[in-house]
Amino acid sequence: MILVTCPGGKTGRAAIAALAAAGRPVRALVRREAAAEAALRDGAAETAAGDLADAAALMRAAKGCAAIYYIAPNMDPRERALGDNVIAAAKGAGARLVFHSVLHPQLEALPHHWQRHFVEQAIIESGVPFTILQPGSYMQNMLPGWAATVESGVHRMAYDVDAPMSLVDLDDIAAAAVRVLTDERFAHGIYELAGPAITLAEKAAVLTRVLGRDIRAEKQEMDAFLKIAAGHGASDYAQLCMARMMPHYDAHGLVGSPAVLGWLLGRPPTDFETFARRVAG
Repeated sequence: MILVTCPGGKTGRAAIAALAAAGRPVRALVRREAAAEAALRDGAAETAAGDLADAAALMRAAKGCAAIYYIAPNMDPRERALGDNVIAAAKGAGARLVFHSVLHPQLEALPHHWQRHFVEQAIIESGVPFTILQPGSYMQNMLPGWAATVESGVHRMAYDVDAPMSLVDLDDIAAAAVRVLTDERFAHGIYELAGPAITLAEKAAVLTRVLGRDIRAEKQEMDAFLKIAAGHGASDYAQLCMARMMPHYDAHGLVGSPAVLGWLLGRPPTDFETFARRVAG
């Protein structure tokens, strides 16, 4: 049995579906009945009631599990405390801990990266058998704005249109997660999961080709970006992280090597054009 945390987000849903397809039973950690029903529909074999902030409930949920796939809430100020709870649960259950971290957690300028750096350190020093995955930004992050991009002919993000980003297909992430969760040879490894680097301007050119209509890239004003994020429920802390993240992207992008992901998958990682054609149908 594999315990998957945060099963209702796009990462958790993709992981559950991929594990189920591989014939691996999943226990989903859920806070609400509706979330339990959704996790079962996605392919979980069972659910356990609990919250990452509730150490005792997490310990109960992990009991009998061979592995925990720790997907943390994105941009959460409790990052270290939640990580400590999961480490304790893995110890108590004698389970291997696979941590879904972030690409380049060493970046102190990005709070949500830097805090995961400390969680990684705690995991490494815990004595728990572990694997750490460090994924780049998902290609799927543009899906909520896909229709607006097609309608307006403008692909907007709040960073420089020429900043390179190693975007990664969530389906590739899920496939890599299944591999490391089900093969103990990957224990004590840290794996960077990145796709081929691409700029916003290059993405717009790909979309123009795929959609058969002109799409141009545009840097979105930070205030407008944060207003939209707040409207979608982003916390004050999340907005702080975003406000620091975008200028860093302007200056440096966020680039990793696709070689490790390709090795884990046994094929080249999905590129943005393949993803765009899949979405466009």
